[in-house]
Amino acid sequence: MPGTEIRLALDAIPIGGMTEGAAGDEKVLFVRDTSGVRAFQAKCPHLGAPLAKGEICGGRLYCPWHKAAFALADGSLEEPPALDSLTRYPVRIEGTDAVATLTPEPAPTRTAGTTVGSVLIVGSGAAAVACVKTLRREGYDGRITMVGREAHPPYDRTKLSKQFLAKPTPPEKVLIEPDFDPINAVDRITAEVARVDPARRDITLKDGRTLSADAILVATGSRAVVPDFPGKDLGGVFTLRSLDDALRVSEAAGEGGSVVVVGAGFIGMEAAAFLTKRGLSVTVLAREETPFAKRFGEAVGAALKRYHAGNGITFETGSVARIAGTDRVEAVETEDGRRLPADIVLVGAGARPETGLIADVEPDEAGGLVVAGDLKLAEGVWIAGDIAAFPEKASGETARIEHWRLAQQHGSHVAHAILGRSGVFAGAPFFWSNQGDKRLDYGGYAKGFDRIVMQGDPAALDFIAYYVTGDRVTAACSIGRNGAFTAFLHLLGLGRLPPAAEIEAGADLPALARGAA
Repeated sequence: MPGTEIRLALDAIPIGGMTEGAAGDEKVLFVRDTSGVRAFQAKCPHLGAPLAKGEICGGRLYCPWHKAAFALADGSLEEPPALDSLTRYPVRIEGTDAVATLTPEPAPTRTAGTTVGSVLIVGSGAAAVACVKTLRREGYDGRITMVGREAHPPYDRTKLSKQFLAKPTPPEKVLIEPDFDPINAVDRITAEVARVDPARRDITLKDGRTLSADAILVATGSRAVVPDFPGKDLGGVFTLRSLDDALRVSEAAGEGGSVVVVGAGFIGMEAAAFLTKRGLSVTVLAREETPFAKRFGEAVGAALKRYHAGNGITFETGSVARIAGTDRVEAVETEDGRRLPADIVLVGAGARPETGLIADVEPDEAGGLVVAGDLKLAEGVWIAGDIAAFPEKASGETARIEHWRLAQQHGSHVAHAILGRSGVFAGAPFFWSNQGDKRLDYGGYAKGFDRIVMQGDPAALDFIAYYVTGDRVTAACSIGRNGAFTAFLHLLGLGRLPPAAEIEAGADLPALARGAA
């Protein structure tokens, strides 16, 4: 309630630390350093994580769940998946107490000095939304047009394979902002794009209309891959890429029965875990014996497989020969002759980047469009998200990464570039995966690795694994080691990660990160 005061003893707020204060149901986060005490909203603006359980690294506060980062000095947003800065409250010192008044301080007013009069965004996903939010937050008042094939307001696709499937969920629960267009002064066009011409800086829609702008962001994302096996068009066979896909899967799941998930990737395994929570019988059919082993190593993959099997998921190894049924699916038949009964088949065979719309630009062998570090494709044209093959700073590799948060980072970078702040994209990649009730964090980029430095116990799903190439750690994954992982991500982003030998010898990454700004 505006005007409410929350009082906390100064001794309860450590120098260089933070403490949550409360008055009834109202809460605030007190942060203290050598310059004084500040107070911010207590929950992350992304999904409401308690920020007091987060980590302070250098001059940043990291959300404990999804690693949104905020400047300790003023609460301003520095890294997604949050799209807004923290609300700040005035603080006064009375004797030995800090007192915060829950009347928000006004957000700083910014004016974007730019000659760019119009921005056109192709796509309506993570990169597109982050670009819009960043432009408006930075004071850009020009015209923004967003073109996408989905009629829904922008939504958080990361939720679709998780709790959304565990019970009937209304679609508005995944919307980023129900009134996104008017709030952010965006002109939305629901249409299929036929062609993007970087040289002409325009796009052509399938209905024949042509649109142009001073600046264009192309963030078309990916489409789900459906292998061409017999029966793929039967009723009850689904992919899970869009909100409409998730609604169809959820509706079918409401009728109960058995599910066969084809593929043991992140989307497939998340969906399997949450459909099991809904009471369905779930079988995962994959070519590999151990899910995630190639990405995370055999120990981590085996531990996750045991965990999911303990929660009722059945694993089968093999390949699909055909999906059997008349009008609706009845079973999945494997190439070695097994028959897996199924009322629902969820195909999780990966996604293909949508690069075919861009004129006169050939994708690389991984399907991405190769760009320099500034993500620029042509003068006034940038690309972002799944379709971008960009120089990943920490690994030194050209990478195409399908991460929601990285797409947001790209979108924000492009917004700053549109406003004249040129530079190389240097964000550290990060994604999370809810494997049932366990959250797995992964940061960095490792196309491959020479060895793994393991700390903790993967069998107990309490570990952090560092992936080493030569003498460098380029990636890490973790369950239950938030402090060490957040420190790793922070140091990786700054280019200050110790050599692999020092990490293996027990380097204190949280201590290093606290002083690294």
